[in-house]
Amino acid sequence: MASIELFSQRDLKGDSVSVGADNPDFTQIGFNDRTKSMRVTGGEPWVVFEHINYKGDFKLYKPGDYNSLPGFEKISSVKVVRGGLDGPEIRVYEHINYGGREVILTKNQENLGSHGLNDQISSHKVIGGAWILYEHAQYQGNKMVALAGEEVDNYGHLGWNDKVSSLQLM
Repeated sequence: MASIELFSQRDLKGDSVSVGADNPDFTQIGFNDRTKSMRVTGGEPWVVFEHINYKGDFKLYKPGDYNSLPGFEKISSVKVVRGGLDGPEIRVYEHINYGGREVILTKNQENLGSHGLNDQISSHKVIGGAWILYEHAQYQGNKMVALAGEEVDNYGHLGWNDKVSSLQLM
């Protein structure tokens, strides 16, 4: 089973907490912004987020020991990448509720204009892997994470309707 163990001091020392599932709010477990090192086990990578509810900056960690986290010691929420990073596939849709044109992507796309979908995506389904969706071409601008098993039927609820211009594998 995938888990991530977080430590309050470097070198896997100090107070610790183990998390075995997505957790949107570390204030609920008394470990908000306290992580200085971590251990990822169980074969699946985890995405850690700077703020609660999977907001702010983020970083992916594969299984292993991380004795320090330079520049990323303020972790407030985490998500596991179910199924790992193999078999990446995301299906993006022109309209909400998976309507309109569907494009299936399996590799980085620095400009969705090549598919006629620049700033025209309104929903997605992630079949496999972990993806970063960017507001602008060439992996620029605001970004959000999309993980295996995730289905978002309306980007409008996220403030992202018709804004995605590039996608990158994590």
